[in-house]
Amino acid sequence: MIKEEYTQDQKKEISNQIKNIPLEEVEREMNQLFQIGENACTMSPRSRIGNNVVDYFTFSQRLSTKGKYDVNFYEFLANIDEFKKKKFIQNMLEYYETVKNKTKKKNYYTVMKEVYNICISAINIIRPLVYMEIYTKYKPNCILDFCAGWGGASVAASALNIPKYIGIEINQSLIEPYNQLVEFLKERSKTNIQMIFDNALTIDYSQLDYDFVFTSPPYYFIQKYENNTTYTSKKEMDKKFYIPLFLNTFNHLKQNGVYALNINKEIYENVCIQLFGHAHDSYPYKKSKRQNNYDEIVYVWRKK
Repeated sequence: MIKEEYTQDQKKEISNQIKNIPLEEVEREMNQLFQIGENACTMSPRSRIGNNVVDYFTFSQRLSTKGKYDVNFYEFLANIDEFKKKKFIQNMLEYYETVKNKTKKKNYYTVMKEVYNICISAINIIRPLVYMEIYTKYKPNCILDFCAGWGGASVAASALNIPKYIGIEINQSLIEPYNQLVEFLKERSKTNIQMIFDNALTIDYSQLDYDFVFTSPPYYFIQKYENNTTYTSKKEMDKKFYIPLFLNTFNHLKQNGVYALNINKEIYENVCIQLFGHAHDSYPYKKSKRQNNYDEIVYVWRKK
């Protein structure tokens, strides 16, 4: 049985061993985002500018996301002796010991995280630059992001001084990190950030005034985020999650508003086409591929 016995302080210390980001670096990258502004489309898909802003506040919580074998990084770490019994993990650890990290430049936790990424799951973020490129293309006044995730969207909105950003997030462990992130952004940007920590399925969207939706909802069984409902099949997830959530948020979008989803082709074909018809616009999402090489596309509909 998988057990994980780290305290929150211990988790924070472990995450700091992997990514020890000084506040000065966060300030520097945020300033770079302000300078890039509406020119995010000119940046390389490999550019990581702004990622440290997100990671400074929410990286520790991201490590609690479960990947393959229904295990998160902290659980993987706490049960490493059990996982070493799997031959491919054992081989990967030996490869790091004898080749990849032979000079011991990387510390223990960094090595373990890289092995976890390769053998279990890489828990990626959406880069702030990706959000900025999309926001610049559609020029929203108020963004609704009903699966707010790790904070990249709010960072991007703030970098562009978009009037308002509404983020909805079910993960209660992100309340304090978001409080700190919003405070950081509020001191530097004119963007009004409203965070709602609740189940996106239960929100009264008629009370929210938004002209643009862009979000990246969880995919079928690829990763399990804290506090998210577990579904037994793709059809059940379609019926109880995607369909009611997409319909509700689309129905309360302002007329002439833009509705954009970062999803894979399977969700698009299974759910979105029957709800909204074929997308009015679509383009590849500029990021590394998720586990299982799922191709991700941004699909866009205009509400007329």
